Amino acid sequence: MPIQINDPDILRKMIELQACIIEGKKVKLILHQYNDYFLEHSGADFITVYMHEHEMVNPEYVLEKHRLLTHLLKKYIFNKKNFRWEKFVANCDKHFASGLKHDKITDLYQLFRGFINKREATSFTEELQMKSAVMMPVFSYDNKEMIGYVCFISKSENEMDIEKLKTAKCMLAILLRPLYDRERNTLYSKCIRIDEEMRFLTNQEKTIVKQVLTGSSYVDIAKTLNISINTLKTHMKNIFNKSNVSSKIELFNKYHIRF
Repeated sequence: MPIQINDPDILRKMIELQACIIEGKKVKLILHQYNDYFLEHSGADFITVYMHEHEMVNPEYVLEKHRLLTHLLKKYIFNKKNFRWEKFVANCDKHFASGLKHDKITDLYQLFRGFINKREATSFTEELQMKSAVMMPVFSYDNKEMIGYVCFISKSENEMDIEKLKTAKCMLAILLRPLYDRERNTLYSKCIRIDEEMRFLTNQEKTIVKQVLTGSSYVDIAKTLNISINTLKTHMKNIFNKSNVSSKIELFNKYHIRF
């Protein structure tokens, strides 16, 4: 069942979030702008969002006051360069195997099992002064695919209000879902809309344009499509001619359209 929100202030904030997306603001900037709001209204001291991105876990979405958690995540987790999504999900799925919509944890080893050992997890938990945390999954629009997790962390002995956490997660999902590309397993930094017709381009050329617009390099695109750099450059020349542009910047401006 979708969460029912009747608080006028929260509904206004949800509209503001949607407006930020439509205006093309970057997701990091939006999270920074609403950092204090999410922390205050959730009652959490730290909020982390873990998103599926290119088979890895994206560590960049942290809401906090003094960057302590950001520092500790780099210290204990992301310096290892092996934070793979599939392994993380397999660990997290254990928390939701019985259909739970949220799960309380008291030790970061429960969250990062397989990435750090118990001693490291204990040190991480103590340095963060964490007393409890609540994990919640974020699903795609059709609720068929897990695209991320939100973790609310508290330094207080008091229980966190689950209904407030659900509302905060709902608002974060509103922000993240429109930016998530399920085909490429990536979260766009801001909202883009591509002219899907591109009527004069071949299917291969359309695919190349879409990858160029996400910021992929020629090397990465050629590797993904299993073609040579020279073949890719020939495609780009044809794309430029058909689109009546002479550079990637002009191509970007042509097909990168705000709603």
